[in-house]
Amino acid sequence: MRAKPPHRRPHGVSRRLGPLGLAILAAVTSAACGSRLDRGQLEATGGALQVAGATSPALDRVSTPRSESAANSGATAPAAGGQAIAAGAPLDGGTATATTTRRSTAADAARPAPGASPGTTPAPATRSVPEGAPSNPSPGRRTMPGSVNPAPGGPVGAGSEIVIGSFGAESGILGAVTGPAPPALRAWSAAVNAAGGVNGHPVRLVMADDNADPARTQQIVRQMVERDKVIAFLNEYSFTLEAVTGYLEQRQVPIIGSIGAEPIADHSPIVFHPLVGADTGQAWGFLLTVAAQTDQKHLGLIYCRETVACGVQAQSIKHLLPWNGLTVVYEAQVSLAQPDYTAEMLQAQRAGAEVLISLVDTASLGRMAESAHRQGYRPTYAGTYNLNQDLIFPYADQLEGLLLTSRSAPWDTSPKLAAYRDDMSRYQPKAPRGDMGSGAFIAGQLFAERIGPFIGEPPTSAQVLDGLYSLKQERLGGLLPGVAFEHGDHSRTNQCVVPTRLTRGRFVAHDGAAESFVCAPGWKPVGS
Repeated sequence: MRAKPPHRRPHGVSRRLGPLGLAILAAVTSAACGSRLDRGQLEATGGALQVAGATSPALDRVSTPRSESAANSGATAPAAGGQAIAAGAPLDGGTATATTTRRSTAADAARPAPGASPGTTPAPATRSVPEGAPSNPSPGRRTMPGSVNPAPGGPVGAGSEIVIGSFGAESGILGAVTGPAPPALRAWSAAVNAAGGVNGHPVRLVMADDNADPARTQQIVRQMVERDKVIAFLNEYSFTLEAVTGYLEQRQVPIIGSIGAEPIADHSPIVFHPLVGADTGQAWGFLLTVAAQTDQKHLGLIYCRETVACGVQAQSIKHLLPWNGLTVVYEAQVSLAQPDYTAEMLQAQRAGAEVLISLVDTASLGRMAESAHRQGYRPTYAGTYNLNQDLIFPYADQLEGLLLTSRSAPWDTSPKLAAYRDDMSRYQPKAPRGDMGSGAFIAGQLFAERIGPFIGEPPTSAQVLDGLYSLKQERLGGLLPGVAFEHGDHSRTNQCVVPTRLTRGRFVAHDGAAESFVCAPGWKPVGS
């Protein structure tokens, strides 16, 4: 029996939400009446507080294509509940019957899923969705530099099925923040099966919306492990992750990849997150992003008052200072519901703030820039990777020069992520894209290309763990800075970002085509 690694739980600030968690809470409070409950209070409700209209969790089964002829014939296959879905159609995030509100922001309302009425989500019932991908590899299928193409030329189904799970907040107002992650997982699963599967095994991806409710998260994860027999989870997009890490540690079922909404992703021995960590790494991400792209030293710190977590993260950033000459000359707590930020912008201008680090949502940042520009004040704006997605583009004129962390090469411009863009265009053409989507794709590629060779007959979680612990300074063709996983705490795995700037409506790395990582002081790859 595999020994359970020691587990050190995070303390203090690390037990609270990371910057992405702040963005999720910001999205909730800016769209509704707002919540002043901190994370502990929310969890204490036992799931009583959730998005209105939510019912029992739905599992979205993304299955193996039956055959090339069937997949391309346009025939339909019955889904659970009698729903028929065209076998040749790209996945779009789900067909719908109206039960809960999906994509409550105006930007998302303009992007309904094909075949769905705007503002609706899939009915809460288990369903099986044929991928619609040809069973033979597509000509020109791209892989990472130095990568292993799983079972090149081989048909899906040569080995037994690998069942992988994923879960998180996908519907309702939270879907505006996590939006790029779920469709990236669907596109990855379709593409990997089209290329022959993982080490000759077809992949079945089982997904569920936990609606940001710890009780639902527990129910979903237990069901996937005990009924669906998943051997691993891929790129969770939840911010109730801590509700299930203890269970998964006991069952020794690993999670590979995360959107980084909770610091527990850094500290649980069962979460193997290859990108920048959700705790110390993200705190450094703000400062590294600024220092790599400007000589300006005087910072203004703007953070929301709707949640305790915003203030906590602001304190975390200040705790790392002074560093590299950076100092905070102005700070303000603001409301995400403010229609105008003129007073704060005038005060920041008088204080000499050259860079405004903003812990707010996308819409608030846009209004902040408008307020500053009306006063002739044009500071540099900075944020973290939750803003690094296509939802920012409507504000591109106001936010030209915005400094953002990127967890890897820029998702929309880098040749290293051409496969992500190609797969999204083919399998999820109308879905949102962004850093959280490319992060899910990177986690999937790591699984397929580096963990896949360890998977035999029958596929097991122990094989996946063996593959994860085998990694030595893994770079995955330049998409990672050189990662490996220790037994126990994983906070040292990755503390590096690619500082990025919004330039003429595109995200561009701080050093152009080099797209190099910048790491926290003293960080070294595990095992180096």
